Amino acid sequence: MNENLFDHERDIELGALLRAHLDADQHAAFVARVRAGIRVDAGAGPFEVLGTWLRPGIAAAALVALTAGWWLTSGTRAEVASTTPVEVFAGDGGTELMLATALEGR
Repeated sequence: MNENLFDHERDIELGALLRAHLDADQHAAFVARVRAGIRVDAGAGPFEVLGTWLRPGIAAAALVALTAGWWLTSGTRAEVASTTPVEVFAGDGGTELMLATALEGR
């Protein structure tokens, strides 16, 4: 096959392979293989298909729930700034913030 997958010219090797598989003398064997494949795929009903999706779907839902729970519980909380002396001393500002707040109006 061609090295360049986006080449605009015909692929001689691929064409030969397709002609060999779709040749008229092997047509019956090809049709039999296609019909057998269709029967195998048609045997699975909608609940069997959904059953194959069940485990990955539960795993994905659990991962999303854990991530959302972690995000909600570990987020930073916004604190309201206050200028009352009691709240200033109770906060991390200490006396420097208290002094700056008291002298701000002068």
